[in-house]
Amino acid sequence: MNSIGDTSGTVGQIVRGVVTAVLITLVGVLVFAFVLSVTDLSDSVIKPVNQFIKLLSVFFGCFLSVGRERGLIKGGLIGLLSAVFSVLLFALISGSSISWITVLIDSLFGTAMGCVSGVITSIIKLR
Repeated sequence: MNSIGDTSGTVGQIVRGVVTAVLITLVGVLVFAFVLSVTDLSDSVIKPVNQFIKLLSVFFGCFLSVGRERGLIKGGLIGLLSAVFSVLLFALISGSSISWITVLIDSLFGTAMGCVSGVITSIIKLR
């Protein structure tokens, strides 16, 4: 039976993956915001770079937490939950309202990336 603090079970892996992905997203976006403040990058690069940061964060969240089994499901949940929490966190930080279209798009993108990342992680860890 799993204890509350046990992170080896499915729920623990998902929670660890979500927390990891959200923290990496937060750090990545803050570093990118600093880079934007000291350079003359065009506004057109902001959205693609932010999506790339989210993609990397979901991959690393899955890689560091998903085991060899059920990578598709665990990865999908990590991607979905980290996308939702990231949107909510950045809306809270910026004080802006939440666009539900943004939440939907980020959730779909995050879920897809989580599924792919979870499968890749499971395959890598099988070897």
